[in-house]
Amino acid sequence: MGRSTLHVRLERAGPRREASRWWDLAAMLTAVVVGRMLARRLLVRRLLRRLYAISGNLAEINISDEHAQIAQRRDPRELKQLIDNINVSLDMLDHERQFASNIAHEIRSPLAGIRVTVEEATAHPGEADYPQVLEAVLRGVDRLEALATALLLVARSRAAQADWERIDLCELVRQEVADRNDPITIEIICAPHVVITAMRTRICQIITNLLDNAQHHAVNQVQVHVGRSDGNARLAVSDDGPGVPEQDRERIFDRMYQLRTTCQRGGPGIGLGLSITRDIAKAHHGAVWVESSPLGGACFVLQMPIAVP
Repeated sequence: MGRSTLHVRLERAGPRREASRWWDLAAMLTAVVVGRMLARRLLVRRLLRRLYAISGNLAEINISDEHAQIAQRRDPRELKQLIDNINVSLDMLDHERQFASNIAHEIRSPLAGIRVTVEEATAHPGEADYPQVLEAVLRGVDRLEALATALLLVARSRAAQADWERIDLCELVRQEVADRNDPITIEIICAPHVVITAMRTRICQIITNLLDNAQHHAVNQVQVHVGRSDGNARLAVSDDGPGVPEQDRERIFDRMYQLRTTCQRGGPGIGLGLSITRDIAKAHHGAVWVESSPLGGACFVLQMPIAVP
């Protein structure tokens, strides 16, 4: 029996419909690809405009030479992280700018004193007490030398880890104390086998700074405790001096900040020792803080990770 006209038309239309479906699918895929390309292009343009704006803001901050930050907007997460990092860097630069200004002021003070002393002696050479003049000049030179040494230590406090080694903290403390000539005897109390991985010269500087500070304020007692706490190495330097008021226990680690307390011996410092100590501790993944001492004064605590066996 012959096929009907309908069957013949369906058979003829089949290939055409299949081809039409493929063309429709291809068109849809093309539209999707083109749409995504356009969306990415728009996103790239938007990000570039934002980056140009950030660059312009940074240029304005550099010209103004004032502390400012990049404002956050409804940016992608990665761009927000970039802006956060830029703002942290701006804060650090402002901190360094203020530090440089303070150092310049501190340097001008002994220089001015030396100039006045020498000019007075030169103006009245017959009346000058030259031993006294030289003593005044030497005091100014000593202060300048202390500032120069402190600046060098600040610059080196973020040194690379190339010179790190395993150090027995108790042995290092005993060596440093033995090399000192302090007015107050230092009592050392140590737990065995407290080993850290660190730069020896930098940890020696921390020990020196903390012991100098204790000797500066102590009345009759200075103690050093070396032990472990919560899996960390702990170095505590205590004295029986006036202590540190609670409201100043964070500020004393700021550069150039000097606590207004009565010193038992020596004149005022330059306000950099404790700041350098904290910088070195941070570079070693550690921390330093001050708390009340069992002796009645201040207790400065250095905490660092124990060395991996």
